[in-house]
Formats: sequence, C-alpha cells, structure tokens
Amino acid sequence: MEAKKLYIFGAWTSFGMALMLVINGVTTFLPFDWLYRASRIGIVLAGFGVLPAVWRLLKDEEAGWVTWLTVLAFFGLFAEGLYHIANASLNSNWPLFGGLSAWAVGMNAIGLRLRRWPVTLGVLGILGGLLLFAAVVANTITPGSIVNMISAGLGAVVLYPAWLVWMGVRMLKGK
Repeated sequence: MEAKKLYIFGAWTSFGMALMLVINGVTTFLPFDWLYRASRIGIVLAGFGVLPAVWRLLKDEEAGWVTWLTVLAFFGLFAEGLYHIANASLNSNWPLFGGLSAWAVGMNAIGLRLRRWPVTLGVLGILGGLLLFAAVVANTITPGSIVNMISAGLGAVVLYPAWLVWMGVRMLKGK
C-alpha cells in the first residue's frame, strides 16, 4: 500500500516537474526573473518527489546502480536548491542538469534492460537525458550558443517533460 501512495505522489510531482521545466524554458525569452527563479525552485521541489518514486520502480532488480544514480540526481537538486533558495555562490548547471541527465540516461537504460517500461518511453528518457547533458556541455563551452539553445529546448522543454508526463501517467495506473 505504501508503494501505491509513493507512486501517486511521484506521478503528481512528475507532472509538476514537467510544467516547471517548460516554464523554465519559456522564461529564457521573458524578462521575468522571479518566474525563472520560481520555476527552478519548482524543479527542485518536484524532483524530490519524482526521484524516490522512479527509484522504487527499479530498486528491487538493480539496487546498486539505481541508488547511485538517484543519489547523484539528489545531489544536483540539493545544489540547485542551495543556489536558488539560500543564494549559495554556486553558479553552474552541472550539478542540477548534469545529475539529472546522468539519472535520466541511466534509469531509462536500466528500465529498458529490465523490460520495466516500453521501449519508446526508455528511448525518450535517454534522448532527453543526453540532450540535457549536451546543453550543460554547450553552456560551459559557449554560454548562449545555438547548440545550447537547441539541446536545452529539445531536452529540457520537450523530451524530458514528455517523459515525466508519460512516467507520471504510468505511476498513476500502477505500472
């Protein structure tokens, strides 16, 4: 019964995280700094609900890798929270999107290998994770480059939110 509650909570936070990622992407073109900060805080808070639910889906078969990847993603969320909530001097996308991209690629690869979710869902998650990683690398090399804009737009605003919504629907259905 507790797993069902975790999946329901994970599903709703998946929907929230997807929405926050889209808002975060849109605020790139808007002069609303408060909305950007709110969306980043929303990503952090929703992520704390999504990660345990997806971890629970896979932990029985692959506890080591699943736990390690989830801790890495939690580290990224924690660092992002420190930056935007506590104004810590950590101005880098590496912890948040680097951790989430490794988590997305790894968890979906494991989910596919274990046949826990459809191939299309797994591929969508892997592509979203790889594009998140490409955005982090491109932003490190040349901030604001076209490669960064395209990979961030496709990964963080389209593919990853689509994966989150699909995963949320699956969790609500109990699969």
